Amino acid sequence: MTKGLGILALALVATPVLAATPTIYTTNYDAATYKSTGTITFNDWGYKGPTGVGANDFQVGAGFDPNQIGQIQHVVTKGASTKDPLTGAATSSVDWKTPDAPHTVLTDSPWDPDTNTNPTMSNANMDGGVNFYQWAYSTPAGSTFNNMQIDKNGNYKVAQNDMAFGYYDVFIYKDKTGVEPDRNYDTSINFQPYAISDAKGWCGSVLVSNPNGLEQMAGQVTFDFAFDAFLGNEAPGAGGVAATQIVPGFVMRSYGDYVVDVTTEGNVGAGIPGDHQYYTGSAVGNNTNPLTGEVDPNYQNQVSFLGAGVVPKGVWVINDGTPAVKIVAEGTPGATFHSNAFAGYAFLLRADAVRTLDYVNPTGHSAYVATVSAVPVPAASWLLGSGLVGLLGVIRRRRVCIK
Repeated sequence: MTKGLGILALALVATPVLAATPTIYTTNYDAATYKSTGTITFNDWGYKGPTGVGANDFQVGAGFDPNQIGQIQHVVTKGASTKDPLTGAATSSVDWKTPDAPHTVLTDSPWDPDTNTNPTMSNANMDGGVNFYQWAYSTPAGSTFNNMQIDKNGNYKVAQNDMAFGYYDVFIYKDKTGVEPDRNYDTSINFQPYAISDAKGWCGSVLVSNPNGLEQMAGQVTFDFAFDAFLGNEAPGAGGVAATQIVPGFVMRSYGDYVVDVTTEGNVGAGIPGDHQYYTGSAVGNNTNPLTGEVDPNYQNQVSFLGAGVVPKGVWVINDGTPAVKIVAEGTPGATFHSNAFAGYAFLLRADAVRTLDYVNPTGHSAYVATVSAVPVPAASWLLGSGLVGLLGVIRRRRVCIK
């Protein structure tokens, strides 16, 4: 299973086929590479994509064919974090209906002098949330994946420049037991993620006659990403101390369950134990009610996706320190080693989003099924026929994938 991150963001549309039994994929993490040990497991629910591709596959057949585009879509995160224009307070557009188990998170503020520990937020509802280390963040609204192209065989292609992510700087705390009052926690360590490669993967909506229909769908994509960490509650461009973390092969899926069970190496000689990072998350199928698990017209084109991983010690790159940074193999001419300050920190990114189908090829969207005679698609998106392929937006998630 590809090691990677789980953050920020993608509409994963697909209609996988339920296999006889689910498959459990386990990724092992070692201290030499990650400064942490443990596992991340993924349960695929038995879903399979076109031609039977699964969780370890990121293309169908020979891969994406730009001459056989069957659909184009975009996704925009609903998000648990946006700012009220009058008060500046963080607000939420998620419905808090995630079936994920509640999670107790630490704040990233200085220790409480009375208890000599970080304050905690118990039984936190993680709908639209991100676990990072032992902290939590709320996914920003408005992150977008534009011009998400799908060929007739089910291959995704999303260009690096068509992926944009919001700024993670708050956690909206809602006690899932209803005991503690709601509150906004202004995080001290903030993050700005961004893609550093194109995304590829597979999409199951080619397996249905109407890709805009009310059917359960799912899929997955992978890409390399980076995130800048800003200390002292500073924002990008405000002079805060930034440390860039680079993570290869981040995978975002709109199906399946994750279990993250990772412990940092600590310092055995000094008697300092490692920090245990344990959290779980589940996707919710496209068009599916998160509470009932059934296809529901009230949730049509609602997308849920998630991903998980561990920040490695570092990676070999070209153009380190620039927006054009690229991960390469060790020994590549001109490559340097980029060290990650947050090595060993695990993460689980979740996002809820709205998917919009912008274009369906009138001659057929799929190599597997016939296209319905009339597919309801927004009229403006047919500008594709004029060569305007730069379409709109990205992500959503539900039952449960910074950064």
